[in-house]
Amino acid sequence: MAENIHSQTLPAEARAAGGQQGRRGLGRSAGLAVFGAVALPILAAYIVFYTGIGIPTATVNQGELLVPAKNVADIELSSVQGESISLANEEPKWRYLVLGGEGCAEECEKLLYTTRQVHIRLGDKAHRVERMLVTPGPLGELRHTELQSQHPRLHFATVDQRQLEQWLADSDHPQLARPSALLVDQNGFAMMVYDNHHSGNQLLKDIKRLLKYSYEK
Repeated sequence: MAENIHSQTLPAEARAAGGQQGRRGLGRSAGLAVFGAVALPILAAYIVFYTGIGIPTATVNQGELLVPAKNVADIELSSVQGESISLANEEPKWRYLVLGGEGCAEECEKLLYTTRQVHIRLGDKAHRVERMLVTPGPLGELRHTELQSQHPRLHFATVDQRQLEQWLADSDHPQLARPSALLVDQNGFAMMVYDNHHSGNQLLKDIKRLLKYSYEK
């Protein structure tokens, strides 16, 4: 009987402390739930994008996804002058790396023309996109001058062919045909592939969507 009376007459402070502890517990649980709701989708999106795990077969993109996305920093690009090019240190942009063969022959020119027209049609968004012709070795002086006059905003680079093949070896495009264009995101990851089977309208549709849903850095 004494115990029952004692339990019914607990001090108000003790009852209040118990209530506060309960509220703190609920607060922690709610906080963890909110954190999970925000962090887990971001983590899942990161895993899907950079590993290709879980990518659906039916997608809205016009180009071919490069799975997994490849960090361009893992290959050594060089300028016409032989200096190293680090896209990580360049202004963040979406980039088309047009992979051409020696001299950039007819098919390479065709792909350059397609990407140029896409670039022009972007209008006031064109400054967010850059095009770069990447060849196994430096172009001859005359050829370089010709292409530069036809494509004033085109950048030029070279890459070791064997290194490029090793870079793509563990992707789903290990034997990438030349010419091909790799679309590189603002963080420096090549994530989509195009060639001359793709129309300018297809390239334009993809890049417009990507520009719309990405921030200008």
